[in-house]
Amino acid sequence: MSFRLHAALPEDILPALRERAHTYRDAIIAGIQHLVAIPSVNSMGAAFPSQETRAALRWMLEHAGALGFRTQNLDDMVGFVEYGPADAPEVVAVLVHLDVVPPGEGWTHPPFAGIVSDGMIWGRGVEDDKGPAVSALYAMKVLSDLGLPLRRRIRLILGTLEESGDWSDIRHYEAREGRPVMGFTPDAHFPVICGEKGILNVTFRAQGPASSASAGRHDMRIAAWHAGSAPNIVPAFAWAALALDSRRLEPALVSLQRSARRFAQHHPDSQLQVMRAERFREHYPQERLPADAQVVIAASGKEAHGALPWDGHNALQDLANFLAACKVCDNAIGRLAHFTARHLGVGWDGVGLGIAAEHDKLGPTTVSLGMARGDADHASITLNIRLTPPHTVASLSEKLLRIGEEAGLQVEIDPTAMNPLFVDERDPLVVGLKRAYQLVTGRPAACAYIGGTTYAKAFPRMVAFGPLMPDEPMLAHHVDERISLESLVRNTEIYALALYFLAGA
Repeated sequence: MSFRLHAALPEDILPALRERAHTYRDAIIAGIQHLVAIPSVNSMGAAFPSQETRAALRWMLEHAGALGFRTQNLDDMVGFVEYGPADAPEVVAVLVHLDVVPPGEGWTHPPFAGIVSDGMIWGRGVEDDKGPAVSALYAMKVLSDLGLPLRRRIRLILGTLEESGDWSDIRHYEAREGRPVMGFTPDAHFPVICGEKGILNVTFRAQGPASSASAGRHDMRIAAWHAGSAPNIVPAFAWAALALDSRRLEPALVSLQRSARRFAQHHPDSQLQVMRAERFREHYPQERLPADAQVVIAASGKEAHGALPWDGHNALQDLANFLAACKVCDNAIGRLAHFTARHLGVGWDGVGLGIAAEHDKLGPTTVSLGMARGDADHASITLNIRLTPPHTVASLSEKLLRIGEEAGLQVEIDPTAMNPLFVDERDPLVVGLKRAYQLVTGRPAACAYIGGTTYAKAFPRMVAFGPLMPDEPMLAHHVDERISLESLVRNTEIYALALYFLAGA
């Protein structure tokens, strides 16, 4: 396949393109609000989109059809919006996803309302990835309005299973429609993301001890624990429910509270509470405690994207380290707490697992303890690992399996794990995107490298491109996710010009 950038002088089209993009400001906001109002959360690892995610896909296709585009729904798994010469053999793709991670607690504005306040639109998905999806749709509308000649078809591919990690939506698309020749996903930041860390989720499972002679305090049995809503979110809340000897309840409660104060002296960023189960149920009615719970240890932290663990504070790591320090009974949860304390501690660099690594462009390999589930007999933790060379999925999986087996744990490697991504900075795709960014913003454009995983890994010759400026905070997967109204129109301009460069005649 030969490739060239469109050679038209930018001054021939940029003013008209900018004017058209601004006329759609209100329509873009309204479209995002409608999409955000659909709570399109999938269950973890889902291989088929939820009812709400399918509803988001259908609405987007109907809206695009009303704007005059060709659309197709591929079995409620994935869809696409198309513009350009129908007989053109090559496709330039913008790949977005309409599913979102769970909202979490503590929002300033309701997470599924799309409230406009302080020059921002707030809600789960406004940055990741519904807002960019609508901006990309209206970028296509701008090109359509201006009637600019194209030699390639442009497709806005609407995925539904990005956040679940399954990506069977993309495999379904490829089986039906083949691969685009190039493209981008607006799911990171500008200028152009030429490299991404790999991703691997691993679950360690423990069962209760083989004998009653196991180590630990037998008057302090952990009946259940729970933390996290998805592997790729740093958990901001975690709890463990204890079933105690009723004759020792009051002294044990006092002892645990004293231990929590000592723990805080050595871990000043931790926030632990030890309380009676009745009080916990009163303050956290949404959490489900086992019937025999008498005391609850609750840890609070700060939510963040799993690829940026330093932006948050992991409540589950605090909880696990505290339980290990208390030498709790060696049941399933106790074993995982001790495993966490030994191999993760309070860090995210993977040193305790023996997988610490640093890459000159991608930075460090990171480990985020994302989830905990289970009871005294069957429990699990799930780690979200962002790997860099020299690691590969195969080499890292082998090491994790060995570590788990040595600890007597079952190990499950998520089959959707992906190796790091690199795209040559000299690729004409990258050159074209950088050119569009520079002309619209007036800023210099240099390639960037990230720890996150985007749909750019779905096809060859695809990169992440926007929606954030390099100096804008990344709020994807955070409470109070939001994006500025100004950026919505700016991104529409950038995407329209970029698509013209990539697909223009």
